[in-house]
Amino acid sequence: MLIYDSSFTDVMDATQREATSLGAHVYGSEHILLGLLLTAGPVNEAISAIDSTLNYDTVHHAIVNASDDAPLLHNLGLATVATQIADAPKPQRTPQHRHTPELQTALNAASTKWGQLRKAGHLPRQSKLDSTVLWLAVLEPSARAARLLRSIGVDPDQARSTVLAVAAGPDNPTPPWPTDVQIGPVTRIVHWFFNRTSTSA
Repeated sequence: MLIYDSSFTDVMDATQREATSLGAHVYGSEHILLGLLLTAGPVNEAISAIDSTLNYDTVHHAIVNASDDAPLLHNLGLATVATQIADAPKPQRTPQHRHTPELQTALNAASTKWGQLRKAGHLPRQSKLDSTVLWLAVLEPSARAARLLRSIGVDPDQARSTVLAVAAGPDNPTPPWPTDVQIGPVTRIVHWFFNRTSTSA
């Protein structure tokens, strides 16, 4: 049985509130990122220390204004439309624990690599799943959150190194993020949980 610690559940509660306030009907990586930034913990402290740009207000503004899509919209002559969409009132509806495809892909990739590092002894084995895997997911290249971070001048790779350094502990080296993916039994359980609550829409 997969057990979650309080940091994981706190982030997901904050994520639900943020997604609801933004009028989303499914969770995207951008909502997870907001939830992470609203939840206190050692990763947040470390992230804030290396880059003050990575904070709730800046990321929320980037989401509302679709900063990751702005260059494409500008090239299409739709910058004004994007602003109008951002200013439009959002309907209040609570997501039903479903994920966008981009978040599902990022969660699967991050949890696989995270499990690989734990199995190899580069990260401590834990009896509970914590919010570290959520941080790693939003920093995956396939995640919208990573594109949003780049749009505000934050390097997702540097942020990932910070997350891994905190996860490894102060007396241990920061492990490199795997490029080859190997799926083990624990990772399959994590994938099963994430896939169970996802949506293909």
